[in-house]
Amino acid sequence: MKRQQLALFIGLSLSALSATTLSTTALASQASDPQTVFSQAYQSYLAAVKADENVQQTAKLAYTSGKAVYGKSDDNTANLAINYAKAIKGYGDELNEQRFALYNEAHTILAANHGKQSIETIDALLGQANYTTSAYKAANFLEQVIDIAKTQNKPKFVADMKLEAASLLAKKFSSKKYREAKNYLEEADEYYQENLPENSLERIKADFLMASFAEGRKKYNQAIERLNRIVNVFDSNLNFDHSAELSAHSKLIGLYEKQGKSEEATKHCLAIAKMVPWKESQEQTPLYRVNPDYPLNKAKQGRSGSVAMEFEVDTAGFVKNVSILNSDGGVSFEKSAIKAVEQWRYAPKFEKGQPVSATSQVRLDFKINR
Repeated sequence: MKRQQLALFIGLSLSALSATTLSTTALASQASDPQTVFSQAYQSYLAAVKADENVQQTAKLAYTSGKAVYGKSDDNTANLAINYAKAIKGYGDELNEQRFALYNEAHTILAANHGKQSIETIDALLGQANYTTSAYKAANFLEQVIDIAKTQNKPKFVADMKLEAASLLAKKFSSKKYREAKNYLEEADEYYQENLPENSLERIKADFLMASFAEGRKKYNQAIERLNRIVNVFDSNLNFDHSAELSAHSKLIGLYEKQGKSEEATKHCLAIAKMVPWKESQEQTPLYRVNPDYPLNKAKQGRSGSVAMEFEVDTAGFVKNVSILNSDGGVSFEKSAIKAVEQWRYAPKFEKGQPVSATSQVRLDFKINR
């Protein structure tokens, strides 16, 4: 029987803003019994992916039954292992170890069949980098990815892989691999600015990450410049996913408030309010919040407390007229809670296209970890 190469449901997507197209390869279903079992399992997996339900269970069955058909060293087994790794839901060390083992298995197979410098190994390397617990190993896997990308003679692909590496290192190992992440990001950003239009998805993601790095170094003006560029792109390209624009506005509110520029933050509070339809049943969520200080006398006594408050969110998203509904623990908790909440910012309620004041409530709990 001639073996057919299975479609691999993975892609080198750079963010949630980009989509991966799924493709399939027809499989013979009437060969030996193991082949029939696998064929049925794989078709169930394809249907689960399309319906977006039971993907993990069907991916696991396709992987185990496919391995029985193709053996331990076939590309199809590697691809099925990656599909299964990507389908695993949930968090925790045990699940991450399981994902890593599957990506490691796939990489071993693909490197043996195509060479360690082959492009076929990139997704397995990225998977290992994402799920290893070692910052050193993650950096090593990503360095291999970029070295492989350079062999393709495609500068944008190299930049994309550098951005992917920067995102992963910044997310999981920023304290240990900050410099590597920063260098990768700056190199990718330089390429994008010179070669891609400002409304490209790659530039938007690079701007977000550059803003995050700048904020981490308390270079707030640099972060604000990047995020305002994102907002301007969305303002002139209304067909984009507005969740990214909401995120940019929200981050700008926090940055302006950190600089004491509340009026600058106001326009972004209003922008979010216009973008998100008001629901009477919704609980207003602060766009910027300051945590209350724990009263020193209560901390020394090991005392806990809570404060429930009602307040007005005015037409600019400021908190006004805070009143205590009930509290437990004493006046010092109340004073600390009020002082914090008065610094919060909200998206104001809109009625008939205009901002109006609204009443909201919140409860703050003060607890000492023992």
